[in-house]
Amino acid sequence: MDVGIVGLGLVGKAMAARLLAAGHAVCGCDIALQACQAAATLGVRVLPEARDVAAAASTLFLCLMTSEDRRALLWGRQAMAQALQEGALLLDITTARPEDIEVDHARLAQQGARLIDVCLSGSSEVISRGEALALVGDREADASYRELLAAFTKAQYFFDLPGQGNRMKLIVNMVFGLNRLVLAEALGVAAKAGFDLATVLDVLKAGETYSVAMDTKGPKMIARRYDPPVARLAQHAKDVRLILEFARTIGARAPVSELHARLLQEVVDRGAGECDNAAIFEAYRQ
Repeated sequence: MDVGIVGLGLVGKAMAARLLAAGHAVCGCDIALQACQAAATLGVRVLPEARDVAAAASTLFLCLMTSEDRRALLWGRQAMAQALQEGALLLDITTARPEDIEVDHARLAQQGARLIDVCLSGSSEVISRGEALALVGDREADASYRELLAAFTKAQYFFDLPGQGNRMKLIVNMVFGLNRLVLAEALGVAAKAGFDLATVLDVLKAGETYSVAMDTKGPKMIARRYDPPVARLAQHAKDVRLILEFARTIGARAPVSELHARLLQEVVDRGAGECDNAAIFEAYRQ
């Protein structure tokens, strides 16, 4: 199948590699020259503009940062919506405001295109192993694109309405982020107490305190090495802001996430926004 990807950063590149390995033809674009060059080495046919990608493929993945990025892409300067093929399918993996997906889904439906939130649970490294989860705001019976998702996910969860995939992703990211925060705080206290942090991590992993963050983020925290990033700290800070907005919308309490947001912003303000999100440990190193 011919597949287009708009956004060839960490996640887009990992998806492209899996899709190519599964036998799909992939074209794409990115505003960053380095991302385009890296994708081209994988075998992606890099095109100049998003409009060119829309003209080349009727099934498109959008790998963006925010709802605003999606709207600028579709109806702003690039006007990608005008170049979509008849019956185009846009699978948006962006972690964004769920209400915006609902509005944009309805707007594209008026021109015969489908916008579906297909949020991925898992870092670019997890995606590259084909082990992500897909959280989809669409009925499973309509999932003609499931073959594509199978190239880089191990399971797909379908929710009835547009935006529900995004809402589920915010809940998942809340748990991921707080697992990292708890680990960072525990290691920070252990460091102040003079313990060997490698031993502390072994103890935490051996018992019921275990979380996957200990495997993926613990060694990075101990070494204080956050490059190259698997998932960037600034991106998670954005996600936590969305989590808090979602919680306020439904009247849910999220006091721990409120503290998390402040600590993330503190570390971002120190210049670590482009580092791996394990850099939250730096909040405990001052």
